[in-house]
Amino acid sequence: MKMKAIGFTLMIASAAVYAIEPLPLEEGLRGYVAPSVSVMSFRDNTLAGSKGLEIGNKRIDSLAERADEETAGSVSLAMEVGYMFLDQGVYVYLGNRLEDYLRLDNSSELGARMDLGNLGILDAGVMFSPVATEVWEDPFLAGADRTETDRTSAGGRIGLANILGTALEIHFAARSVSIDNERSGESLGLSVSDRALLAREGESVDVELLYTLKIDDQNTLIPSIKYGVYDADGAAMTRDGFTIQLTHAFSYERYRLISNLGFRQTEFDEKNPVFNEKQDEDEFIISLTGIYNQFMGYDEWSLTAGLLYAKRDSDIKFYESESFVASLGVMYFF
Repeated sequence: MKMKAIGFTLMIASAAVYAIEPLPLEEGLRGYVAPSVSVMSFRDNTLAGSKGLEIGNKRIDSLAERADEETAGSVSLAMEVGYMFLDQGVYVYLGNRLEDYLRLDNSSELGARMDLGNLGILDAGVMFSPVATEVWEDPFLAGADRTETDRTSAGGRIGLANILGTALEIHFAARSVSIDNERSGESLGLSVSDRALLAREGESVDVELLYTLKIDDQNTLIPSIKYGVYDADGAAMTRDGFTIQLTHAFSYERYRLISNLGFRQTEFDEKNPVFNEKQDEDEFIISLTGIYNQFMGYDEWSLTAGLLYAKRDSDIKFYESESFVASLGVMYFF
């Protein structure tokens, strides 16, 4: 049982300090299940929530103000199931990759990871939204109840880690975003051409570079930079921008502490016809995740707790948002 406990500890440690997790060393089935409960506080005029979770203001009285604060609780489940084919050097997986879960990316993926020798570790997969995000059909409707509609995304991702034996990683991702009922600006009596500027569906492409810097046996840093483009159907929603993030992983005996600090700057192509100015934004994100391995003496179990704070400033006050999330959960490895 001691060797199994060491294996689970290394699994968490490696996922915390790599965007692409190293390949398993043994053939067979493996994965994790991570149920959790969360309490969250949100201010956002554009998001309604998700299935079973309402976080948006159904009714707003003015387009000139930030959203009112909403508080809610939720139960969530992250998991991954995979199989390692040792002779072929291929790991196939489905679910929420552990490294994404620890870096706060909740997308699901069907993919494969392959050892390319000196070239590095190749990771490729198809991404999808298992649970739709709910937005408003017409986010600008004021003085009446707004109606929710589903926003989903699907796409692909490919990445290469340990490039030529270094700690450098590169990732490419492309997604298509769909909204069931797009009615932005319908309540305002805008012209057909102005309403077309507000169309939110589109295609996104991201390129990210990461480098894993091992400081000592207990501390690892991962600086990263990402450039993203979102080509929306509406020019006022089309945007591009840079994200810089620093991830720090600390380990001591059974304890793991993973912190993320990120900053995103986004510029929009055209003026928003509702406000007659561009929606340019700056966003700040900070999070802290603690993991206690061998929870209650069980090798396969870990206790997790997390805090996240995010704030988005916009040149248009209507789009400013703020969120705080506190979560507690467990992780079971098999």
